[in-house]
Amino acid sequence: MSDPAGRLASLASRLGLSDEEVLAIFHVDALEAIGGDLAHRPEIELLDGLTADAAERAGRGALARWIRSLAEAPTPLELLERGEFTAFEDALERWLRDSGLLQDG
Repeated sequence: MSDPAGRLASLASRLGLSDEEVLAIFHVDALEAIGGDLAHRPEIELLDGLTADAAERAGRGALARWIRSLAEAPTPLELLERGEFTAFEDALERWLRDSGLLQDG
């Protein structure tokens, strides 16, 4: 999917994020999101790719449950809300590895 608005919608759906959460996490307004004016937010494309792969490994709905899980502090959702995208990526990799869905390689 190459259109930015589509990537954002796909990412939001995969992570079970509300519209308000998406706008707050990526610091965009509704018109930017709908219109795909997201070039200033390259992390959307990166997170979309990372989470698509993770969802394929973990199964539908698993990421949405994981980001709100209280098993980690801060939660993955809190990392996103803080804009700590690298920490989110590390937490995702750790979760996949701990779940046996990613092998050290």
